[in-house]
Amino acid sequence: MKINISGLSEGVLNYDFAKPAVELGLEQNYLGEVHAHVTLEKSIHQIVVMVKASVKGVFVCDRCADEFVEEITTSFTSIYSWNNDDEAEDDDDFHILRKEDNIIDLDASVKEYLVLAVPLKLECKKNCEIPESFIAKPEVEAVIDPRWKKLQDLLRTDKN
Repeated sequence: MKINISGLSEGVLNYDFAKPAVELGLEQNYLGEVHAHVTLEKSIHQIVVMVKASVKGVFVCDRCADEFVEEITTSFTSIYSWNNDDEAEDDDDFHILRKEDNIIDLDASVKEYLVLAVPLKLECKKNCEIPESFIAKPEVEAVIDPRWKKLQDLLRTDKN
């Protein structure tokens, strides 16, 4: 997902990319191709790149442990600016271009944002239930350590 910026006229340009997930370095649980729609706004001083990307992945449900396929989508904006100062540093979404730079490579950013877009809690459906075999059943009558007996008596008096 590389864009040649040398000779681009000012204004808004649109690009569509499709690249295999493996070539982006995404883990094995991602399927097929990563699709990205890029809107590039070029002005005299900077280039603003807006990206919407998606990929399908195979995940394991955190509740029922079944595998499911879900599409992961993300969007982000990066700014590329020309700077004559050699000491200027790149930031997460702000990049410094030198006069000799003529390619913007979006692969690393697309990969990073897609990985960050995976939900922390993976559920195969909205109302997924925990299987009965995984639910802890209360012990019939637990043996109470005699050292804790007095505390248990205090709890019983508070409930009354």
